[in-house]
Amino acid sequence: MDQTPDDLSELFSNQQSRSGYVKQMFGEIAPKYDLVNRLMTFGLDARWRKTVARAAVAQNSGLVVDAGTGSGELALACARLGAQTVIGLDFAMPMLENAQTKSQNLGVLNSHFVSADATRLPLAPNIADAWTGAFVLRNIPDLDGALQEAHRVLRPGGRLITLDAARLEPRSLVQRLLAPGARFHFNKLVPLIGKLISGHSDAYQYLPMSAENFFTPAEFSLRLRKNGFEVLRSFEYVAGTVMLHIAMKPEAAPE
Repeated sequence: MDQTPDDLSELFSNQQSRSGYVKQMFGEIAPKYDLVNRLMTFGLDARWRKTVARAAVAQNSGLVVDAGTGSGELALACARLGAQTVIGLDFAMPMLENAQTKSQNLGVLNSHFVSADATRLPLAPNIADAWTGAFVLRNIPDLDGALQEAHRVLRPGGRLITLDAARLEPRSLVQRLLAPGARFHFNKLVPLIGKLISGHSDAYQYLPMSAENFFTPAEFSLRLRKNGFEVLRSFEYVAGTVMLHIAMKPEAAPE
């Protein structure tokens, strides 16, 4: 890919172009994806994913659906923490191949990886105990479509647990003090780390741009409610630049 930041900014007004770009981008950065994540988050991404996995299996989950599974880190964490079955879905085949290889190497037999779009899940309604997504929803142009699909496949009482980058909007004194450092990290260091390790500078220029074009934690809670979810808890990390939401499909939710 040979796009400039100006080219990338146009993606946020063109759903079809953005979807194609995201699919190609994640396919191309797949070989170094896990390593870059560890470096740019100082290893915190693994801890955050484990927090998501624990929330997903807390209700004795039979089936966990991990949308935008990428290299399978979150799906495999859910499988190893007690989910009966985990289905990881992604539309970038190189990512799925990495996830499958990782699953086989670890001997995780209760995880399955399928090529699918998060807005068109190949699953029956009311079948999943938990739906998870790590750093995926802000990359989906049709966000409401993805949330509605999550709502459709979850059983009443099922949990949605999502982890993502948030638009930085400092509120507390601590957040205001940390905001300049957070912006420097995401806007300058992350693209540099991504370019040096993966060789794809525009992919990691896209990352901070996607966060700036996404929601604050409070705004995302409202979006979840708009799509029929009851927000149970939310957490913020790193001066509010990363957010984790735990929501539920209401017990009596109409289809």
